[in-house]
Amino acid sequence: MVNTDSKVTLDTLQNRNKHYILIANIRKGIKRLEDQQWTVLINWVKAHVGIQGNEMADRLAKMAATDDIGKLVYDKIPRETIITEGKEKEITKWQEQWTSSTKGAESKLFFPYIKERMKTMIPISTEFTAMETGHGVTRSYRHRFKIIPNSKCPCGLKEEQTINHIIPNCTQLENDRRILRNATVRTGDTWRPLFEQLTRKHIKTFKKFVRSTDFSVL
Repeated sequence: MVNTDSKVTLDTLQNRNKHYILIANIRKGIKRLEDQQWTVLINWVKAHVGIQGNEMADRLAKMAATDDIGKLVYDKIPRETIITEGKEKEITKWQEQWTSSTKGAESKLFFPYIKERMKTMIPISTEFTAMETGHGVTRSYRHRFKIIPNSKCPCGLKEEQTINHIIPNCTQLENDRRILRNATVRTGDTWRPLFEQLTRKHIKTFKKFVRSTDFSVL
């Protein structure tokens, strides 16, 4: 019988989805003993309750932790740690490239941080993609490619029809904007919010605003 005060270890041993190196080695050791007709029982005991073997294990652990001379007995990094650190490095590199890029200016307004973008469930639709990229449907975009003669919004404000105009200013969207504005203010944010707040904190209401936008008449 093996007594241990580590409930975490016992739980991890029982979870076959966990493949830490130390846990895998323990499982292999148990399997080898069982193949030799041993019956292996692992029992949980409370820590620091006067059990002789437990107290000895504590003393040995403290000696190992304070002994600068003792040889290294474990130097392998868990697989999960390597994966996590690798992902963090890739995201950091991705963020540096995204920040320094001269492209995607409109998208950066909505998604300046890669890590936050990866947490956000983005609705897939032509309208939403057009809104968060500034491509395809705004008059400024179509004018740039000489599809239409001018980039001004027909709403009467005589402003270039960009995303920066459509969301906070266009008078033709005032009713739909009021719903978005009220939902934003109720959460404590001020109007007008940063575009990244619309996609991070108010994504459901913002999605409704985009869906109600009739680009064909703008």
